[in-house]
Amino acid sequence: MPPSTQSATPPPLTSVEIQDTLRLSLTFRAHPHRVAHMRHITGAVLRQDDIGGDAAATVQLLVSEIVTNAVVHGRAERIRFSLAYDGRGTVLIEVDDHSPAPVAARLPDPDEESGRGMFLVSELAGAWGRRGSCTWCTVATREVAAG
Repeated sequence: MPPSTQSATPPPLTSVEIQDTLRLSLTFRAHPHRVAHMRHITGAVLRQDDIGGDAAATVQLLVSEIVTNAVVHGRAERIRFSLAYDGRGTVLIEVDDHSPAPVAARLPDPDEESGRGMFLVSELAGAWGRRGSCTWCTVATREVAAG
């Protein structure tokens, strides 16, 4: 298994110009139907900034996994969801489930029906972690030219 890219805090989005930043923040009831809603909303937001293809599919998958984790394991009636795009190629996903429990990536046995969500996050995200009760991850939406 590759080394973890988990770190303590997400990279700051404050270094970008405000006109290049997209941020969506929603609070919703913790219900399984909200997973699909957040995935579809995320897709619509990404299309507004012309983010598509594999990058959009990866962001939507990670939204599904982290929101599912919050709905299943969180302790509050409401979940806070945030999606931010820095205009330079990085999407930040944040989901606050109001649970103090740590989140860990694990690979379950092949015959287990669930438990792969955070493993997928750890494999597909540029970075990920937990800050308080908020799970976050970043996804690169375009290749950065080598300098």
